[in-house]
Amino acid sequence: MKSKTTTLSAPTATETPETKGLVPAIERAARLLALLEGTPHRAFSLAEIARRLDIPKSTALNICSELVLAQFVRRSQSGYQLGRRLVQLGSAYVASVDLVREFYEVCNGIDADLGAIIQLSVLDDQLNAVYLARQDHNSRLQLGLRSEIGRHVPANCTASGKALLAALPEDNLENRLVGLRKLSVLTPNSVSTVPKLRRELKTIREQGYALDDEEVLPGIACVARALTTDHREDRLLSISITAAKVNGTLDRQMELRPVLDRFVEAMQSRL
Repeated sequence: MKSKTTTLSAPTATETPETKGLVPAIERAARLLALLEGTPHRAFSLAEIARRLDIPKSTALNICSELVLAQFVRRSQSGYQLGRRLVQLGSAYVASVDLVREFYEVCNGIDADLGAIIQLSVLDDQLNAVYLARQDHNSRLQLGLRSEIGRHVPANCTASGKALLAALPEDNLENRLVGLRKLSVLTPNSVSTVPKLRRELKTIREQGYALDDEEVLPGIACVARALTTDHREDRLLSISITAAKVNGTLDRQMELRPVLDRFVEAMQSRL
């Protein structure tokens, strides 16, 4: 699972393992687009492009001319910048991605005997987490209706919901919390007041992950992280891993954190 807003790093303007071996003209065009992407608010002169890409000025002119013709690059008096055709391509890519399908494809790479349930969640427009997808990796857990796909659960009670709330811009979070005196709870462990929720969200931002310690169901705990995506208006998703507590501790959830981190990274790379 590319809040601070996280984006995938752009390739450098120099040759990379991904571009090495491509048709030279395509490889140079890709490097040029990466160069322009790196500083989108400024234009590059033809001489600077040639120097930065280490190619003859005549070659740079040919590449720029073709990309301008295709509207991948635009030319102004001050130089060359990214073109509007890239916006259309980006929109088409966003529309082509199915979040749930990508979630299940990443799940296929996870140990079937993990002994946990992995879930994909989002926020609704109030203060609830909504489960979009889940996959049980031999957990033997009975979560019942509170964890079924499509279920709205108080975000302050779930690791996934708290991870999402912690990733919201401050004004968005305030709009959701304004006027609230008490929060919905599911167990005695659930976060029940706004001040306590604010303190926990601060901790989540600092440590990078959220926990649910028997806040939805007794004996069950969960660890979650938020990630960013262009496929939702609020730009946020959450991946959570739920497992039974062992000996009354969160040791098992801490053991699952590396699995969660790998899952989020794999999911983020697909979005």
